[in-house]
Amino acid sequence: FLDTYDAVRRGSYPAVVESLALAARSLPEPQLQKRLQELCAEVRRGSQPRTAELYAVRSLFSGAPLALNKLQVSHVKALSRVLFLTPHLPAFFLRHRLRSHILEIRHLDRAMLRLGLGQLSEEELRAACYLRGLNSTHLGMAECRAWLEQWLGLSCKLQASEASLLANSMVLLSLNYASAKE
Repeated sequence: FLDTYDAVRRGSYPAVVESLALAARSLPEPQLQKRLQELCAEVRRGSQPRTAELYAVRSLFSGAPLALNKLQVSHVKALSRVLFLTPHLPAFFLRHRLRSHILEIRHLDRAMLRLGLGQLSEEELRAACYLRGLNSTHLGMAECRAWLEQWLGLSCKLQASEASLLANSMVLLSLNYASAKE
């Protein structure tokens, strides 16, 4: 079942990357605009961005057009599908639910970092990855742990105002993870 649900979720990944690329065109700062467009292009070509690259563009996700309350409705709907939330609500409710879920994941991330990944069972580790966008059913424990360490390294540095970056990172860090490792 996890593979089936992940296939549905993955169907939204290209829409998220496309929405990011479109939003990047209207960014006021040319240097950051170029960085985000390059990140999207790399992901489209099959590579996985480093968390440092995502962290470098974090300021873009606090204001228009990439803050959660400023995203295009189609982008919010795609991110909602990534989190298995219904996209069939008015935009205000979609944004509120998305923000609430992302901030809850962020709180869980901070707690998990304090606890330590070594304390998680294999099932808990796989579930943590899956919740954050990575289909862990065909990955080994070491791969799951490495990805989750990478995720936590980004998540725990971000502010609540940068929740949009965390939501989009679920796609950017997961889309090509398995193929980037091969």
